[in-house]
Amino acid sequence: MKYTYEQYETFYYINRLLPYLRNLQTIRDSRRNLILTVKKIDENVLPGLKKINPYDYNTVKASDKIISKLEKALANYSSVYLSLPLCPQQDNISYLVRIFNLNIQEEAVIRFLGAAQYNELLRSCLHEFHSDLEGQEYALTEVSGCLHGMGFAILNANAPLRRLGILRESRFRELFKLTSWAQGFINTVHKNDEARYQALLGTEVIEENPLNKSDFAYVEAADLALKLIKQAKHHKGFNILLYGVPGTGKTSFAKYLAHAAKLKLYPVGVCSEGEIEQNYRLQQFYRKQFLLKNVKNACILFDEGEDIFSSLETRTSKMEINNLLENNEVPVIWTTNKIHRMDPAFIRRFTLPVCFNKPPVEVRQKIWHKYLTENKIACGKEDSLKLAKKYEVPPSMIAGATHATHMAKGDLNTVKDHLSFMTQALNGGYKKPEENTENPEFETALVNADINLDILTEQITHSGRLNFSLCLYGASGTGKSAYAQYLAQELGLDVLHRRASDLLSKWVGGTEQNIAEAFAQAKENKSLLIFDEADSFLRDRATASHSWEISGVNEMLTWMESHPYPFICTTNLMDTLDPASLRRFSFKIKYDFLTLQQVVCAFMFFFHVMIEPQDVVGLDKLTPGDFALVKNKAEILGHAHDFYALKEMLETEQKLKHNAYGSGIGFRVN
Repeated sequence: MKYTYEQYETFYYINRLLPYLRNLQTIRDSRRNLILTVKKIDENVLPGLKKINPYDYNTVKASDKIISKLEKALANYSSVYLSLPLCPQQDNISYLVRIFNLNIQEEAVIRFLGAAQYNELLRSCLHEFHSDLEGQEYALTEVSGCLHGMGFAILNANAPLRRLGILRESRFRELFKLTSWAQGFINTVHKNDEARYQALLGTEVIEENPLNKSDFAYVEAADLALKLIKQAKHHKGFNILLYGVPGTGKTSFAKYLAHAAKLKLYPVGVCSEGEIEQNYRLQQFYRKQFLLKNVKNACILFDEGEDIFSSLETRTSKMEINNLLENNEVPVIWTTNKIHRMDPAFIRRFTLPVCFNKPPVEVRQKIWHKYLTENKIACGKEDSLKLAKKYEVPPSMIAGATHATHMAKGDLNTVKDHLSFMTQALNGGYKKPEENTENPEFETALVNADINLDILTEQITHSGRLNFSLCLYGASGTGKSAYAQYLAQELGLDVLHRRASDLLSKWVGGTEQNIAEAFAQAKENKSLLIFDEADSFLRDRATASHSWEISGVNEMLTWMESHPYPFICTTNLMDTLDPASLRRFSFKIKYDFLTLQQVVCAFMFFFHVMIEPQDVVGLDKLTPGDFALVKNKAEILGHAHDFYALKEMLETEQKLKHNAYGSGIGFRVN
């Protein structure tokens, strides 16, 4: 009698499992289930089987005879199965075995698990004994032909089946299954071996509009990286690490390196849908290393390398990572946004680490011009320069905004709207306040400082030196930040303004990284760097209660010592600063409340109201900021030129100040 391929296959695997099935559960139940299972396939497989009632064979003696006959019958049908042409799934398994050099036992495990997945008859028969029987180690040992106790050799995490991600172990039970990608590959109809190879390898990264060397002028190690990767194929363990904040061009640079070195670039992709194997990306990496090791012009891109270098989800030993970096045969370009979480032992094993900061304004302008032109958005050089100065965004956001604008048939305003929406999303749904790019109105006559700012400004501008620093301290609203921006304008420098909220990070090492990036960006852009609220990250280390507070101050002190461009800190809490930081400031300038004569001048400057000093006696704790606030309030209430109303509002501000702070505003008045 002829059977279907599915039936023959089921007979074959039931026969392979006979030694295990006969002793599964109780002897009585297992033998009864064995007879029931074969009858489920076909009652005519053994003469007389149709008439046999399994429940009559409750003892070993009673069932021995029928079981012996059944074994012989199944063995005959098994030999027929082995002579049949392979089905498409088994053809795919044969290719997996050849391409990854798997042994006979590993091949047997894959074929059995594959059959148990696509052969519904076999699956239902196995479930007669126990749920997920096919995934149990003893069953797999029996099928593979290994000696009892030796199944671990082909099922452990370091063996090929698990390392290559063909097999996975259940998190909750000691069961083994084919991974999602392996099942998908086996159950897909592939035209030929070339199609199978491409299905395993994945798609090559092809850049339609590749960037060139000039696009990465802001990357200090770009030239060295290119020289090295051109020789990469001749050296084992070649790895380049591209690190920096998200969106600074790391992936684009990886594509540029591969294109310039005439290498095909293959990415390690994300986890496939439904895949729960924790080391999925690492396993895919091993597969691509295996598939490409004999290809001369290939390299691998592993984006977001923190998945294996620092992820708590990845079960990977330090020794394995070290071995991976030292012995990979195919060159690898890694990227990470979180180098501070990487073990220094890993970093030392890279051929070259390449730092990525936000591109300077000149480079951003070129990038803006490139993408605006490509997307046919009308603009001039002045427009691209304004955009570059206003938006310190990575190339990926520029590309996205201009592409979306082209799709919407919009203009520069559409580009700005898109960037606003994207920034809001990246900020957790909150809109950041718009930066005021215009220089604030500043009048040195309204600043009560312990040094003449007019003379200081003139001396600084005529000296020609830019490696100086200022600490401006005093009450809030006295004009500290305004003077910093005024000085930058007099020096012809752009301003890079950072507040405490821009620098302080909840992550260990994050604050230091933000500080370093701010100084590095100011250096690249040749900008005047302003740090507001400096007491937040220059606090006296003697009062620190956490190690990260000390490391943040140390990072600041290191950069202050060597920064070649103007650096200005402002603070309302001078007496809380670390003494070591004070020694690093070229000038320490104290800002105080307006004198009586300056209050008179402020009335004329803000309200165009002429008064005499005796009219404002007692107003001795005011700042230019108070006048600006009252001016706004008075204009709303219609009292912009009413001296008595203005004086009353200023007295209220001063009274609130006394109640909240006593004699001073955030610093000691001597």
